[in-house]
Amino acid sequence: MSIPSPARHRRRVLFSVLAVVIALVAIPALYSAYWAYSAWRLEAGFTAWADARRAEGYRVQWRGPDLWGFPFALHIELADVTLARGTPAIFEIDAPLLSAEAKPWDLAHWHLVAPGGARGHAQYLPDPIAAALLQAELEIGPVLSKIDVVAQDIGAGALHAGAIDALLELPRKQPASHRDFGLAAQFRLSHASLAKPVRPLGDTIEAASLQGKFMGALPPGDPPTALAAWRDSGGTLEIQRASLQWGALALELSGTLALDKDMQPIAAMTGTIVDHDALVDAAIAAGMVPAKRANLIKLVLDLLAKPGPDGRRRVTAPVTVEDGKLAIGKVEIGPVPRIQWK
Repeated sequence: MSIPSPARHRRRVLFSVLAVVIALVAIPALYSAYWAYSAWRLEAGFTAWADARRAEGYRVQWRGPDLWGFPFALHIELADVTLARGTPAIFEIDAPLLSAEAKPWDLAHWHLVAPGGARGHAQYLPDPIAAALLQAELEIGPVLSKIDVVAQDIGAGALHAGAIDALLELPRKQPASHRDFGLAAQFRLSHASLAKPVRPLGDTIEAASLQGKFMGALPPGDPPTALAAWRDSGGTLEIQRASLQWGALALELSGTLALDKDMQPIAAMTGTIVDHDALVDAAIAAGMVPAKRANLIKLVLDLLAKPGPDGRRRVTAPVTVEDGKLAIGKVEIGPVPRIQWK
């Protein structure tokens, strides 16, 4: 058995020390380079994403970005953010500040926050919508991206809600046909209050939800032109479930919405209504139903109503909108307000 010489032993120790020193220097240097590359790729990705959206007819702008967070986070901050669609805008969302953070080794999951809130408006809604705080979790997948949003302290005209939750799913590629969805969404609202009560439902919407899919791609252009092209290509809005609890009224709907040749809504759905008298009274208050027809409509709906598991009577029937008129089963409720496209 040979015994290493002192010189050989010293060389081995020296090489080991040098290897440790090189590793201690190289690993942080390599990680620093990786972090810098990730930051560069992120900034380039934002630019590419914005260019792609602009080509689809969106207006995307911001000031920045500012990047920091080394070594254990990658943080990006954008100021004066605007996202809008069309000219004039079908919708526009503005936020004074938007920040996003992810782990450098997991750039598929992001936490986003707009600490100063956000403000938005849509061309055919009467009032802008404002939220005091927005938070979201973003998951970027190879085929589908998901964003789970919570908006707090929301106001829209006479409506105020403490929070709205929304889950959005967006395919990475534009839909190839009306059989593919361009957006899947789930919305949940609870305890929304109105400045003035709506007779006979009251001034508090206890809960409302919507789950559905926007089928087909919406091409660039002004709203009437873009929506007409979407309609002509077979585009529809598939409502998987919509629900409303407002005072005595409980309502659930599922079915399909589309646009007719005059660009007015048409619908073929199935609905379940608890307390249809409250629905008819609200339709009278909104001017949809003449008061002299109310008793007849209530009588026919009474004949359709059956007791549910909770003992409350409910109507389950087709709900249709056609030629500008709303009907439940074969009972015509009244006209639907026409959309005046600008």
